[in-house]
Amino acid sequence: MKNIGLCFILVGMFVSCDLPKDGEDIPTSKLEVLTSLGDEDTVKTVEETQVETTDVARLSKDQKPLVIARGSEPGWYAEFFADHLRLLVDYGKDSLILEKDFSTINNDKTYSATIAENIENKNIALSISLTDKPCTEEASGEKREKSISIKYNNKTYKGCATAK
Repeated sequence: MKNIGLCFILVGMFVSCDLPKDGEDIPTSKLEVLTSLGDEDTVKTVEETQVETTDVARLSKDQKPLVIARGSEPGWYAEFFADHLRLLVDYGKDSLILEKDFSTINNDKTYSATIAENIENKNIALSISLTDKPCTEEASGEKREKSISIKYNNKTYKGCATAK
């Protein structure tokens, strides 16, 4: 009798565990965790400086990205909007929101830009090279139509991109 009671208690404990709700996405890889970082209400800029929540909402919620890019080793993720860039590098350890005109990013077969800015007394150097050269993501093996290289803080991040 005690064994039956113990079984009911154990079954009750397992059933009452917090399970994901229907439709709730749970990241299963480093890349998914990294890309989910961009969905937070607060985004950190260079060297962990906080951006106002209202700025983040204004920058991203009303628009869809023109290009989404990502790469691995180290993991990084970028979203190019018509009027700004959201960049997460080194598995989310560093990030940047840069307000610039990227509306022509999909107009030509090759897009390149070099940006030098001083944001909050920090010098930002960013180079972007996006080409219509097919690319295969290292982490997932998925094929993308564009190749991208981003140089940020003297480190080059290479990967694949998709135009939206």
